[in-house]
Amino acid sequence: MAKILVVDDEEIARTSLADILRLEGHEIKAVSSGEQAVQVLESEPFDVMLLDLRMPGMGGIDVLRAVVDRLQSLQVIVLTAHGSLDSAIQALRFRVHDYMLKPVSPEQIIASIEKALDARRAGDSGGSSHSRKTNLFSLPGGTTLDLAKRVVCWKEGEINLTPTEARLLGILMTHLGEVIPHSELVKHCQGYHVDNEEAARILRPVVSRLRQKMTLIPGWGEWIKNVRGSGYMIEFPHDQS
Repeated sequence: MAKILVVDDEEIARTSLADILRLEGHEIKAVSSGEQAVQVLESEPFDVMLLDLRMPGMGGIDVLRAVVDRLQSLQVIVLTAHGSLDSAIQALRFRVHDYMLKPVSPEQIIASIEKALDARRAGDSGGSSHSRKTNLFSLPGGTTLDLAKRVVCWKEGEINLTPTEARLLGILMTHLGEVIPHSELVKHCQGYHVDNEEAARILRPVVSRLRQKMTLIPGWGEWIKNVRGSGYMIEFPHDQS
């Protein structure tokens, strides 16, 4: 049994979905707005959130922006009747588990929830091959990267990272000097399978923000390298690595 939050402003869709999932044995809470969703998520834990994108007031993307970095174990399934490439890319940046276009059958939703719960269990148990690797990395110039705390420390201070930025740096540091394809980076950072071209679009603003943060540390502007059409890598100068 899972604890699931259903967020949809359409009453029929919301109550029907809640009833179907209760019959599957899940504990369900249903709300009709993004504002209510944020309030509920801040007061009690959930395993999965089924989230509509287009709602009056606070939309689905706004909900993701408000909570996803703080609730890393929450699995999010987007259900929308107004799908677009732009909204899909935005959702992917917030590591949603699935992006589904209405109408969608109960069987498809139930199957997606089961996969989301499997992913959540794997994350909780440290099942990922990357999660078993060290969380601490030493960087040139006496700088350290702590993935568990999502912080980069050096003699002048520290830089706080978002979960996505920390995961991105973690996989690049684990494979130092290797080009990691865009699609593999998105899969690791966001949990999604997309082709390399779409993955490059998703990663571009993430890497740009990360580089901007890291410019405080001498050299970082050159160390994160974009290999056009392939992926990203971190390569330190030989006399500093």
